[in-house]
Amino acid sequence: MIVVPAAVPRTAPALQRPIDASRRPPVLAGLTIETLPPGAHIEQRPPADAESVTVVLAGRLAAAGRILGPGEALHHAPGSVCRLTALRGALTAILTVQPVRAEESVNIPSQRRSSSERMAWRRVAVTSMTLAAGEGHELLRYPASDAFIVVMSGTGVLLGEYGEVSLFPGDLAYVRAGERHGLRAGPQEPVTALLGRVGCPDPPTDHLADSDRPRPCRSH
Repeated sequence: MIVVPAAVPRTAPALQRPIDASRRPPVLAGLTIETLPPGAHIEQRPPADAESVTVVLAGRLAAAGRILGPGEALHHAPGSVCRLTALRGALTAILTVQPVRAEESVNIPSQRRSSSERMAWRRVAVTSMTLAAGEGHELLRYPASDAFIVVMSGTGVLLGEYGEVSLFPGDLAYVRAGERHGLRAGPQEPVTALLGRVGCPDPPTDHLADSDRPRPCRSH
């Protein structure tokens, strides 16, 4: 498990690579977090053998004829080019997820599409979640995929095999395949977090015993 405090820069323009795929231990994706001033333009150019994913953490982003807000994701097909524009107003922060290499085709539901529509090249799934104060889940694990968490608002507690770690807005946690992990909101306020997976899309309950399946819990 890798915990990166203050992974989201507070000023713009700024660029951080909290998860660098060239470093060891190996990870299934590199993660880049960038803040953009109003009106800034950038391009996403994934390689020919893997997609990339842009996720809005704060502000608003115009891309591919859509306006994306916090927690929304846009997948970029391998070898494509997409122009992104930070809308005027508040600072825009984005996360870019880049799988390290192409794998055998898997079926991960696309963002903002029905579950029946699949894109074989997609290896990244992203969603956002809000937990009420004190609420969370017991530990779970994904045997064949990495997971990551970015706290967008509120204070949370990262649950892991080696104890608990407090997470604050802008903190990032990266969990390698097979590691148990969970998230719980702090006792005073709700927490909103971005949750992502890279690799095999199968849910953890397909691989764990009944006693290991995630169950809602509340801190005391």
